[in-house]
Amino acid sequence: MADAIPWHEEPWERIHRAWTYERMPHALLLEGPAGLGKLEFARRTAALVLGADHGTGGPPADWQHPDLREITPAEGKRQIAVDQIRALCAELFMTAHSGGYKVALIHPADSMNTHAANSLLKTLEEPTDRTLLILVRARLDTLPATIASRCQRIRFAVPEEQRALAWLTELDGSRDWRRLLAMAGGAPLKALTLAAEGMEETDRTFRQDLATLLKGEESAVQVAARWQKQPLDVTLSWLAIFVSGLIRAACRGDAETAGDLQIFQQNIRLDSLFGYLDEVQAAIARAGTALSPQLVLEGLLIPWGYRLDEQSQGGRH
Repeated sequence: MADAIPWHEEPWERIHRAWTYERMPHALLLEGPAGLGKLEFARRTAALVLGADHGTGGPPADWQHPDLREITPAEGKRQIAVDQIRALCAELFMTAHSGGYKVALIHPADSMNTHAANSLLKTLEEPTDRTLLILVRARLDTLPATIASRCQRIRFAVPEEQRALAWLTELDGSRDWRRLLAMAGGAPLKALTLAAEGMEETDRTFRQDLATLLKGEESAVQVAARWQKQPLDVTLSWLAIFVSGLIRAACRGDAETAGDLQIFQQNIRLDSLFGYLDEVQAAIARAGTALSPQLVLEGLLIPWGYRLDEQSQGGRH
């Protein structure tokens, strides 16, 4: 990123202090939800260690250094293979080009297959001098404990909303960042990505699609086929936010019935919205293991044709 990321200040002070006082660990594990800039932080740390500090904003995304290796799944693959890790470990035993540190950045670390993780474990147990391994992961339950326990862990949490909004607004004051940030689960860099991908227009399209389902003008299968073009977690987050907004408006009894919200507030009972929101939240919890986004979306969209009324459907399951 070109600008400093404010929620990185505290972990960066920790890293900078360790480097200044020659207490840098041999392995770091950066963990936390996606969209918080962990990879940017990792590259900034690598630049510091390799004597190429680029200031508070860190190095550009395409920055390279002869003593830096980045390990990611090979093109077309979902996992980091054991051969990649073996090759990396062999390189770490070689002398650095600059005569200083060698740095390896592995991301996402939770994409290593079992054999790759076991191969890396040997290097973590017997690290070579002047080497730094930086592992980046978004999920907390997918990396072997033997790996995590041998790293110094730095946890990144979702920043406070006002802090995130202030940073985003400074970058671009023309966006509805509050809504985009909500769709991104509070992750500012993910909100930036959604904005770049035109999620604001998608928001309007999704509302129109739900209205067509209420009117019986399209089927859930047709709408689901369009919706699955977006990442499932983003779509489900949008749906939860939209339904929550309808609930808040109904509970307030306010006049927020203008425009495209009117058809929803006039045709769906409040108790139906609460029950449906529970179903969406359950789908979000299972999203990472969903085999068919199309089927997940169809199951959530079919009820809109019945105004989310369970009795009209003979009961949902």
